[in-house]
Amino acid sequence: MAISDRLRRIAAVTPLAFVPAAIVLTVNIILNPRILTLRGINNLSLQLVTLALAVMAQTMVVIVREIDMSVGAMVCLTTVIVASTMGTLHMFSLLLAVLVAALFGLFAGLIVAYVRIPGIVVTLASSMIIGGLALVILPQPMGIKEETLGNMVITQPLLLPNSLLILFAVMLIWKFVKSSKIGNLIYATGGNPFSAFASGISVERAKIAAYVGSAVLASIAGIVVAGKTMTGDATIGNAYTLSSIAGTVLGGASFMGGVGTMRGAVAGALVLGVLVNILFFLGVSSHYQDIAEGLILLAAVTLSVMANREKV
Repeated sequence: MAISDRLRRIAAVTPLAFVPAAIVLTVNIILNPRILTLRGINNLSLQLVTLALAVMAQTMVVIVREIDMSVGAMVCLTTVIVASTMGTLHMFSLLLAVLVAALFGLFAGLIVAYVRIPGIVVTLASSMIIGGLALVILPQPMGIKEETLGNMVITQPLLLPNSLLILFAVMLIWKFVKSSKIGNLIYATGGNPFSAFASGISVERAKIAAYVGSAVLASIAGIVVAGKTMTGDATIGNAYTLSSIAGTVLGGASFMGGVGTMRGAVAGALVLGVLVNILFFLGVSSHYQDIAEGLILLAAVTLSVMANREKV
């Protein structure tokens, strides 16, 4: 009985996406055993960590019953800021990029919270502003000559890729944030905003915190992209917006709010990223890869909606 109870508890807190993640990862290993080498692990990590951070960014706002359509644009703007300021500010340009992202997140959060415009509308407008600003700053892609950035992201001095260590660090920070007062505010607001308001919880503050957190995570994703490509590009991260939504739903977060974990977000990103690897290895056209990702998003959202209906 004790063992079965423990298994039930483990199942209760384990995101459902872990099952398909394990399946696609196993298939990928069978098709391409070289993925288990240090180089293979590093390449897979560089591909998945950026997507995982983008999914984590989206998960933050989905927990409070909102959505962020500016995740991809923020990735683009971050790479542009890093590329255009790295020569003068050096590694401080990373701090500048995160600060700019936090300000945009604060701007979006304030409008959503106090003007009460739906987040999808606010962040869609924000994505246009951010994307336009990125093109104004850097109309053409630009290389980054600061080797420190590349070493910070690409190297693997401790046998594990630095990019993976960055992801672990972010998840560890989230663990503390989740158990803090602001973390409780975010989950309580998403679970039932009316009850949260009646209990004296600042719903507005929770939504602002979620949007700021989302922008910062998207900016960190942009830093990883800049480090692995050593390039600033105003369009390089556009695809991450829809991918982040698909990964968020696959990771178990609910558009009804109050539900979502960062380990689930990572699992959802793993499903998407490894599936793309499998399709690429099989020689499937990138157009069909987009179709597959769209079908996955549709199926995940449909299952999520049906599951929520059953609970009502």
